[in-house]
This record gives sequence, C-alpha cells and structure tokens, in this order.
Amino acid sequence: MQKGVPSYRTALTAVALATVALVAASCSSSPSKSGAPTTTTHSTTSTTSGPAGNWSKAIPIAAGANLTAISCPSAGNCLAGDANGNTYRLQLYQSKALGPALPSPSPQGTSYLSCATANFCAAAPSENQVSMYNGSAWQPPTTVSGAAGFTAIDCTGPTFCVTIDGEGNSFAFNGSGWSGNLGAWGAANQISCVSPTFCVAAEGGPTVFNGHSWTQPNDADAQGQLNAVSCPATTYCALVDSSGSVLTWNGLGFSAPASIATEPPLSGTDASGLTGVSCPTPTFCRAVDSIGRVFGWNGTSWSSGTLIDNGHALTAISCPTTTYCVAVDRSGNAFFSS
Repeated sequence: MQKGVPSYRTALTAVALATVALVAASCSSSPSKSGAPTTTTHSTTSTTSGPAGNWSKAIPIAAGANLTAISCPSAGNCLAGDANGNTYRLQLYQSKALGPALPSPSPQGTSYLSCATANFCAAAPSENQVSMYNGSAWQPPTTVSGAAGFTAIDCTGPTFCVTIDGEGNSFAFNGSGWSGNLGAWGAANQISCVSPTFCVAAEGGPTVFNGHSWTQPNDADAQGQLNAVSCPATTYCALVDSSGSVLTWNGLGFSAPASIATEPPLSGTDASGLTGVSCPTPTFCRAVDSIGRVFGWNGTSWSSGTLIDNGHALTAISCPTTTYCVAVDRSGNAFFSS
C-alpha cells in the first residue's frame, strides 16, 4: 500500500529529496554498546541515471542478507525485512538492525512486512503470529487463531491490517484484535490496500477484498506468476508477473497482461521476472526485476529498464511519494531514487 507524506514530516522529506540524488561512496559504522543493534551511516557522492530516474549505487544495509521486503510510509523512513525474518530501519542513509520481528520467525512469503506510519508497522513472518512495531521496537506477538503460515500482510493504518496465509485463510486487524477467517483462495505473494474496504492481492490470479470477503481469483494472467501489486486508488492498481508483464485494475476489472520487459528465468530464486512494483499515484509507478533493472510508469507508458544493480536481483520497492523510492536486493543492499 502507498501512503502520502504527513505534514509533520515536511522537514525530513525536504532533506531526503535533497540527498537521494547521490550515490553511496563510503560507509562508517558507529560504535555500539554491547548487545545494541549496529547503526551504519553512509555518505554519498554520485548517481546512476536512466529512463526510470536517478538512482544511488548500492548502499549496504545487511551484508549478504536476502532483503525481500521494503515498506516506506514516508520519505526518509522505511523498514526492510530479509528472508530470515530479520528487520532493519532506514532513516535517510542511516540503517539500524532491529532484529527479528518475532522470536522465532520462519517467513513463508516475502511480503510479510507493512508500515502505515513511521510509528506503526506489522509483520507476519510466522505460522500464526503477528507483531506490531511502535517506532522504536517490535512488540510481543499476537497469535491469530486458525492461521496457517502467513504469506502476506498490508496495513492502511493502526486500525486496519489484512493478512492471507498459505491455506487460503484471511484475517483482519481492527486496532484491538483480529477477526475470524474471512476466507481467501490461497497463498498471496503481496496485498495492497487503499482502505479497509478495498484491497487487491496477487495470488494465483488477482483477487479483490471488499471489506468482508475476497473474490475468487480470475485467470487474467495465464502466462506468468503474479509477484507483486500496488494500488494507489480504488480505480487503479498495477500487478507485475514473472514473465515481465504488467496487469492493471481500472475499478471494474483487470486488463490483459502487457509485456514491458524480456525476463530470462533465474534458477535458485523464489521469484523471477518483475519482482516488485510501487505506485504512489495512478500516473507514477516503479517496478523492479530479477536482473537489477527499474522500470517507470508515467500514466501512459512504461519506460525501458534502468540497470541499477548489475549482477544482482532486485526483490522489492517502495515509493511513498513520486519523488522518493527505495529498492532492495538479494545481497543486502538498498538503492535510493529521487
């Protein structure tokens, strides 16, 4: 889900937009007290430019970690997660390891992390538990009765989150507790919600939530696996697949898949092709792929790919505004764009 920048973060956003046009040239780790998370700061000096904007070079977040999730509720504030359930806070160019969201995480899906604000995130990297982040630390987890291997979660705010698990069960959070099973149709690779009454999930096919139940996935995309979805409005969503194609939702139905990239299949990865997409508005999207490219949507057409991560697979992207995006890869790096 995409969120705008709150007014109280105007100063932080201005700083972010002034600095993200630069490339990471050096890193320095600040000393930490025994047992404290490591904080790393980065300086910047140049950029890589292309049809999909200006991007920093790789900024190390967690060396060797397979970063699979990134959620930025506002410019300059993001949480990232890796395939082992560990999480990291990114504030401008400063990163801090937060540890696992749950004591014994075992992520079944890659989109198990969602931030609605800088002080409210939810993570479901567990069979049946969800933990909330309050802006400084993960809180003790809540067990959701009936859940069986969460694969995706999304939140619009502190009073609404929705999940889907590997058995086709779905549960909603209302600010104080979790509902019973709302019913879904299988494991979702990602969920994107505009409000508590409108979400779209990338399952075997796209499926829509109306606040009470999920529609049966249709066969809108028979040529690839749907990897990610982003909905900035109830009348527009973009979904990307493993064949390099994009589907869109117009408020009434889904388009046929349109190819925007030639994507060679990769062995040894959970997802290939277009692996992530983020749209803060219906006329601005960024999609990433498994060979290190970024593609841009301007409301009319998609750009050719801008190669920002040669030799590595980009896995996820988050753009809280049209002037700030962060992408992550399988090697523990983040890339910033303005």
